[in-house]
Amino acid sequence: MNDTPKPESQGHARLRSSIEWDEYFAANEQRLLDVPWDDGVEISQVERDAIASSIQGFQLGESSEGRHLLKCARRYSEVHGDPSYLPAIQRFIREEQRHARELGRFMGMAGIPRIKKTWPDTVFRLLRHRAGLELSIGVLVTAEIIAKVYYPALRNATSSSVLRRVCDQIIHDEAPHVEFQCERLAILRQRRGRVGLAITHGSHRFLFWGTCFVVWYKHGKAMRAGGMKFRDFWNRCWQEFHLARQLMDPRLYRGIAEQAVVSNP
Repeated sequence: MNDTPKPESQGHARLRSSIEWDEYFAANEQRLLDVPWDDGVEISQVERDAIASSIQGFQLGESSEGRHLLKCARRYSEVHGDPSYLPAIQRFIREEQRHARELGRFMGMAGIPRIKKTWPDTVFRLLRHRAGLELSIGVLVTAEIIAKVYYPALRNATSSSVLRRVCDQIIHDEAPHVEFQCERLAILRQRRGRVGLAITHGSHRFLFWGTCFVVWYKHGKAMRAGGMKFRDFWNRCWQEFHLARQLMDPRLYRGIAEQAVVSNP
């Protein structure tokens, strides 16, 4: 099912174009898993108590309209002559909103109310809204990387066929999301020197480190219900981060300036 455009081999990776990513997201919209909504939620009170507050927070996080990101992407597309980047971002945001809708539909069936605000979500939105494209993507991909660890744990925390299938779809979608955002970061950083890249990666590590603690503090109960201990969560998050960091590094891509639609000024 995963037809994500793939790079070649590590050390000789091919940077995927905005056109390729737009085509991928368009195709992915047509190949979604069937969610057995007619089965009902099939969730016990114990499971509901374990996941309710956690799923509320993640549903809220997935529901962003992405207005600031779209504004930055539109400006980038115009300035850099990359017209396909904007529709690719629009399709990406629609996937995130689909995640929010499906989680919200499950919550409604399970009697879990939606929420309008959490302090971690507020902080993340403030960071993104006060930033340019690079920092907006950096903050966004931090959450996406952790989501790759969170959703398998949430899936294991329930016997509900509906929620498990919703998680399956999100898990499938999140890996390409991380790759898409990391490759754009590599383009944005292509003229940064060794010292500049080291500072950038170090700053991102610090953000990721803090975010891991916040996510475990807010969602550890649900992940423990899915059989994940803090050590497992911590180790898996950093494994995913190190893989993502490689994709963010412009040195991974041979001839990145020629592969990108235009060079980053």
